[in-house]
Amino acid sequence: MADEKRSSPSDYNALYDPATRAARNVALPALPAERPEVERLTKAVPGLTIDYDEATRNPVRISPHQPAGRLSSATADSPEATAQQFIRDQKDLWQLDYDDVETIDVLSVSRQGLPTVRMMQRVGDVEVFQSNMTVAVAQDNSVVSVTGQLFSGAAAGLVRSATRRAGGENAGARDLSAEDAIAKAASDLTGHPYEPGDFEPASAAGGQDGGTYRSYVGKPGTRAGTGGAEPAFKRPVRVKKVLFPLGGGHVVPGYYIELWVAGYPAFSYVVEAVDTPDILFRKNLTSGATFKYRVHNTGIPPLFRPEDGPAPGTPHPRGEPDGYQAATIPEKLIELESLLPGRPWLPDGATTTRGNNCFAYADLKRPDGFDSGEAVGTVTAPGTFDTRYDHSKPATDRSNLQASLVGMFFHVNWLHDRWYEAGFDEASGNAQEDNFGLGGLDGDPILAEGNDFSGTDNANMSTPADGASPVMQMFVFAGPSPMPSRTSNHEALITFHEMGHYITNRLVGNASGLMNTQGRAMGEGWGDFFAICMTSQPEDNFTDGVFAVGGWTDLRPDFENNYYYSIRRYPYSADMNKSPLTFKHIGANVVLPVGPPRSPDAGGPNNEFHNAGEIWCCALWEVFVNLVAKHKHEEAERRMLQYVIGGLKLTPINPTFLQARDAMMTAAAALNPEDLGLIWRGFAKRGMGDGAAGPSSVSSQLTGVVESFRVPPSFDAREVAESLDAT
Repeated sequence: MADEKRSSPSDYNALYDPATRAARNVALPALPAERPEVERLTKAVPGLTIDYDEATRNPVRISPHQPAGRLSSATADSPEATAQQFIRDQKDLWQLDYDDVETIDVLSVSRQGLPTVRMMQRVGDVEVFQSNMTVAVAQDNSVVSVTGQLFSGAAAGLVRSATRRAGGENAGARDLSAEDAIAKAASDLTGHPYEPGDFEPASAAGGQDGGTYRSYVGKPGTRAGTGGAEPAFKRPVRVKKVLFPLGGGHVVPGYYIELWVAGYPAFSYVVEAVDTPDILFRKNLTSGATFKYRVHNTGIPPLFRPEDGPAPGTPHPRGEPDGYQAATIPEKLIELESLLPGRPWLPDGATTTRGNNCFAYADLKRPDGFDSGEAVGTVTAPGTFDTRYDHSKPATDRSNLQASLVGMFFHVNWLHDRWYEAGFDEASGNAQEDNFGLGGLDGDPILAEGNDFSGTDNANMSTPADGASPVMQMFVFAGPSPMPSRTSNHEALITFHEMGHYITNRLVGNASGLMNTQGRAMGEGWGDFFAICMTSQPEDNFTDGVFAVGGWTDLRPDFENNYYYSIRRYPYSADMNKSPLTFKHIGANVVLPVGPPRSPDAGGPNNEFHNAGEIWCCALWEVFVNLVAKHKHEEAERRMLQYVIGGLKLTPINPTFLQARDAMMTAAAALNPEDLGLIWRGFAKRGMGDGAAGPSSVSSQLTGVVESFRVPPSFDAREVAESLDAT
């Protein structure tokens, strides 16, 4: 039963588990002291930066340190041909042979924002798991940077694996079915004894996924089916064959699986496809968060930017924790097709909030997801959704629910279009019902579930790989009695944060990349940043103003500084006397600064995801504030979104703070190198300057930070400061 549900299992990746590799006699090569292929490229590209994977010892990020540096000159007349040529020319960097190079396919090409080419290894029709390679290409088709992982010996490793099964140590081992693998994964997640016979292939009507994925459902009358015991499945299980790399040329056939089980977070698995199935990979796809706001609008074209929420209060009018409560504001009726020409949010004649990018509905009761008894945003007149929110009534009031569903639908679509303009397009893995033949997998609009029955006083986003719909669950907030309840559906600061989890998880490893402590922390920080940046206004006080990531829904009987702290330890501000955190404060046992007021309602260790994420958001905010001072608000935001989204495309799996910083720098260098000094100045202010050192990508305590507040010598900090003062 639901109340007997055990806690969710931990994330796991066998590639990074020494015990698993040792049990399989997989020896990883030591990184040679001298690598001729690295020396060759270093001579050709002065100041080259190469980050290596801690398991395979292969590069996961290669970029020039100079602002306008390039890894290669133009070698072909298209981005994809240039990317392929670079990999062929530099194959020794990943210890690839010619057979390995033949396994690399171009997956998609994104031409929005920073042009990027996504590549993947396939042996036959089966992909090598996490062999995601992103090559950034300048307008002249020269290579800007390379991010991702390629695995040597994949094809040969598969042959060796098959040979061992046929006559070696695993002789007689049987190949397992997808149903075997699903049962193994479902049992691991829930603790219930699922059997292969509980599952069957979905019918064509149930949706096969174009040959790459196949869908499976629980048989009626079984535990996995609708007629069996709990827990049941909320949606069909999506499965595809993969080859899982263990390093050193070893690969294992497996099944990639996405599970949506009632009462549990969404999870992805890779389960071995041979003999007794081992779990090779496990990742919680649900990113929790706790900021909740619904949209009201400035009404200013052409952007029609959402307000913070129904009672906007950022920046804080007095910049001190004095119990300030913002007044509610009326909604505005906005007439808008979309922000992207020719890409309407709804088709002609639509009567509900179900469009190409988003399906917004209320999920008020079991089972999870939309059914015929649920509410959906509905027109009040042809072409018009015109329901007002009554603050004297609870969030569950029928009219209030309608108003908030429409607001949530607006937020998701607005972010879709803004992020699309900055580079998060179909080829990059965005969520759309129809991708219009422009790359990626379609059939995966955002499912925005308002007033979700499964929780209170919170919100979350579950993000599967491209081609399956992410789910955003927004909850009702009880609020202080006798005030009526409030809803996160219509709150921009909450919906924007949750949507931030979706974009970051899709762009880093296609939903499998942010599973280390620093990656998950940055996921929270990116979400906070999107919330406060994309609801900021030109007239805001960016110099020393206080910006909270929540407010309206966070009011409780024992907590009245919701507009100053929200749910974080400190507010976000460029004023270090209000927001004092620097890079070292991600470390588990580092003492927090004395002096600046800290929320009495937020705590926990520094290395907790949300707490460490505060430092990442602080650094991004400093960069944005510098850009605003130089370029003014609208242009600064346009550039910043391109840098952040371009940087996300270039961020390796299991990233560190400094790798993500450098990825963002690389994107900026390719787009507007004149901004690099401003970006360096922002990161340096928070201790991530030139010469900073951080924890390894596998660190959980996040100790060993060496801070640097220095801008690189190639950028004169005085000149940067003067340029800011002059504007």
